[in-house]
Amino acid sequence: MGLFDKDLIENDEHFKQTMVEEENIALLLGPGACVVETNDTESFVAFLLEKLSVDYAVLSNGPLADRLKSQQGRPVYRWDAKTFKKYDAVGSMYKLSLLPKEPKPIVIIENIADIPDGAPNIYDDPALVENILLHSWKDDTIHLTHPQDGPFQLNKSDYTLIFPIKPEDVNKLHRRIADGFGKVVI
Repeated sequence: MGLFDKDLIENDEHFKQTMVEEENIALLLGPGACVVETNDTESFVAFLLEKLSVDYAVLSNGPLADRLKSQQGRPVYRWDAKTFKKYDAVGSMYKLSLLPKEPKPIVIIENIADIPDGAPNIYDDPALVENILLHSWKDDTIHLTHPQDGPFQLNKSDYTLIFPIKPEDVNKLHRRIADGFGKVVI
């Protein structure tokens, strides 16, 4: 085997790996919540944002490639749960409820296992924040109450939520991840 043949094989393997990665991303982009276990959450988020860009040329073919192409350009919002203070969780969900539903927003909620715990006048109970941000998406309709604006609701089918989490951090959650959530290990 010559050097040229080795380069072709390596390029072919890289191409196949990229196609698998694209298909995995396409599968994450359905309605509702998906927990993604990954060793490097920052790299995963950067990779996801790259694939969602309208400038990214999808390499694969077929239904999953078409699905990924149709998801490109959707608005993406990033929330960092470790920065949330009192009422930020419900406030963020309230703001999300006010956004246009088309194109459907994608929300990436980072650091769900690192919600701050502190003085009750500054921080909400971490278990409450986790319940609002993560566990509420098990229901088709989420009913919440904003402290100033009152009751509101979100429909799971109007959003895609992605929770990147390190495998070792899954055990830091206050509640186990319920059935009905998409869970992917990347």
